[in-house]
Amino acid sequence: MAEEEEEEIRAPLLTGESDASSWDPEALDPSPPGAAAAAATALPETLNNELGIESLDYDPVFSVVHAKTTTIKQNRRLYGYTGATLAKWSITICIGVLVGLIAYVIESSQEFLVTEKKSFAQKTVEGSLILSFLGFAGFSVLLILISSCLVLFWAPPAAGGGVTLVMAYLNGNDIPDFFKLSTLITKIIGTICSISSGLLVGQEAPMVHIGAAIASAMTWMHGSLPSDKDASTKSSRSCWNAKATNFDFYNDKDRREFISAGAAAGLAAAFGAPIGGVLYSLEEASSFWSKKVMWRSLLCCTCATMVLASINEWQFSMALPGSMAFRQLKPGFRIRDLPLFAVTSVFAGVLGAFVNIVHDRVDRLRPAATRKFSRLLEVCGITVISVAVMYLLPLALGSCLQVPEGPLPDGKMDEKYWLRYKCSKGEYNDLATLLFSLPRKSMQQLYNMQGVKHQFPTADLAIHTGSVLFLFIIAYGTATPGGIFMPSMLAGASFGACMGTIFQAIFPGENIQPGLHAIVGSTAMLGGVFRASISLVVIMVEGTGGIDFILPIIVAIVVSNWVAHHIYHAGAYEADLERLGGVYFMHSEPPHQLAALTASDIMSPNVICFHEVVPVREVLEVLRNTRHNGFPVLRHPSVDNSGAGEKFVGLVLRHQLLLLLEEGLFSEVDSSRQQHRFSLYEKPIPKQMLILEHSMRAYHHYHHPHRRFLSSRPQEVARIEAELATKRNLAEADMAPDKKTKKVVALDLRPFMNRAPLTVRRECSAQRVYVIFRTLGLRHLCVTDSHNRVIGIITRKDIAMAQKQGFQKKSLQHWDSDIRSLVAEASTSETSKNRNKLFNLP
Repeated sequence: MAEEEEEEIRAPLLTGESDASSWDPEALDPSPPGAAAAAATALPETLNNELGIESLDYDPVFSVVHAKTTTIKQNRRLYGYTGATLAKWSITICIGVLVGLIAYVIESSQEFLVTEKKSFAQKTVEGSLILSFLGFAGFSVLLILISSCLVLFWAPPAAGGGVTLVMAYLNGNDIPDFFKLSTLITKIIGTICSISSGLLVGQEAPMVHIGAAIASAMTWMHGSLPSDKDASTKSSRSCWNAKATNFDFYNDKDRREFISAGAAAGLAAAFGAPIGGVLYSLEEASSFWSKKVMWRSLLCCTCATMVLASINEWQFSMALPGSMAFRQLKPGFRIRDLPLFAVTSVFAGVLGAFVNIVHDRVDRLRPAATRKFSRLLEVCGITVISVAVMYLLPLALGSCLQVPEGPLPDGKMDEKYWLRYKCSKGEYNDLATLLFSLPRKSMQQLYNMQGVKHQFPTADLAIHTGSVLFLFIIAYGTATPGGIFMPSMLAGASFGACMGTIFQAIFPGENIQPGLHAIVGSTAMLGGVFRASISLVVIMVEGTGGIDFILPIIVAIVVSNWVAHHIYHAGAYEADLERLGGVYFMHSEPPHQLAALTASDIMSPNVICFHEVVPVREVLEVLRNTRHNGFPVLRHPSVDNSGAGEKFVGLVLRHQLLLLLEEGLFSEVDSSRQQHRFSLYEKPIPKQMLILEHSMRAYHHYHHPHRRFLSSRPQEVARIEAELATKRNLAEADMAPDKKTKKVVALDLRPFMNRAPLTVRRECSAQRVYVIFRTLGLRHLCVTDSHNRVIGIITRKDIAMAQKQGFQKKSLQHWDSDIRSLVAEASTSETSKNRNKLFNLP
């Protein structure tokens, strides 16, 4: 008896039928267990105007029409190929070439601006220090104003590094406006301006976002390949005509693969590390990986680095070193040096964890996203502070040293690197040189420190380490594009070189190279901040050209990760993902909180379902009053003479219903009958249905392409209702069943619904549900009982709620279990802070 009562409570909420013999849309039960009551529950007012994040449809819909379409496409071939494979590889090459070109533009632009600013400081500081500071600070503020104004008033998603949200997107979250053209343009211009302004941020994380955005833009393109013979001629050979096979790659599954490759190419171009870029995408950015994606990413990274290398050297050469390469270190070390490397790695790992802890505290103090002018003043103030540190610190604590003799990494003497800054002729101020130069060039100098002829004293290296940590922590999270990859490396390099000079003083008889400790410090700092492993090893080896030092680099990664993990639980990316209230990121391993739970514990029990043929009036009512994005489709027992109750036969998505309503694919059916003829299996599918199936896959390309959540709002349904009334003369009153003929305007869902959605039994382990959901990239997972009756549905949000609440169950019957709201879980006072966090990530 208890079991029967529980089944009754968890029964599906059907629309379109009140009993077994009649199909009367006005007979909906208004009580809470009924569909209309759950559907008509008013959404909170804030949900109608907020920025929403929805899940992506990585699991393709396999319908009757789609199966027929696939068969047709396979028959259209050119020399054995449909053309889609060639198009995909061509797009991959184009992505790599564009990423390489943009990387060169960013690198050369910021180098020109920083060099000119450094030259201005050198020329003017000898005269009036105050005038020099004011001129330098004024130009820096102008650059940061350009960057921040573009971000705050035109493209907010361009703020920060962007890697965190690329990870969220590839995990299955649709981030609004994140890949718009305006965001891409702002990211490029803003990165150049923010780095050139003197704000201590890096270009590596923005390059990942830029690469992903370029890949996303390329997938919006579509083409066609002819295959039919010209009917107007007698020729037997194929010729070009209008009838062709379209190959579009703007569906979520294909876009995911291209964006993974683009993100890999962005990092590869930033460091000159093609293999490192592939591994970084595999380890950090991408949640779904395959051999196909690996090959595509490798080709994309190779094209990006080849373009960048050939432009930089005006010749084609894959033997060129990375962007941080050096040649002064001796290619050897002793095994007994490893304990010293481990000590450096321990302290660098502590610093990395310290950065994450402090950022967590500082981030809470920043102005809310709605206070645009406060955020503008914040970033301008931080820029002025950064310039003040650059001017005052060398003046107060810098040392005047003799300019070193001998070639630099490029084999030439770069006199422009050393900044005299009130020192005598032939001398340089060490702190001014490190602070005014590009981080990449400063790291080259630190990596080249060897023997007793090092260029920077121990005390000044310690001061530089502290100043870099301070400057990039306060800059980390401002309203401007920029990441913390390069600043972390610079701080680690300075700290490692400092430790190397200390070890050199303690062990004077040993041949200790401070430059090698600088490499170890950079690697360990990255490990402590980001907690990556294999990808960082390869990036450091490729980026520095230091294959001889791979063992110390591995030691640095292992030790720093272990130390930092015991101080702070997560890396920079994971910590920021946890702080976002609207992004539900699913890690590779199921959380331990789900160990004792089952599918019935974490599911949303009140499910709104449709029958295979459903009145239009019912569909409009449900879509108008809910924001659900998936609806199970049931078959009435009378259809197959089964007495087992409603059978679960498919799943239909919200955008499919919207498109069916928009196109007016209606039919009049007898509302008194439950069985309706369906003959698409025997007959050729009408051309209209084939076009409609293609439109369903491309729905989000033409409807709110960068703000998918808008399709879930009541305004979208109201627009369709208005079009039905004006263009088709079909008002709501006309949709009611005729009392004489009992005819009703209905939608037939059978041709377009997903015929084989994945399901789990109610007893299934919640951890297994997590693995299935994450591995297959699902958006909806239906829960059924032993009779294949739908008793619940699981979405990404349900899993996240279960993970947070453990054994506590939370009913989501009045929420859309798929909509991703930034403020759904936040109080009014936290709303603006959550919005602020979304686009200010590393």
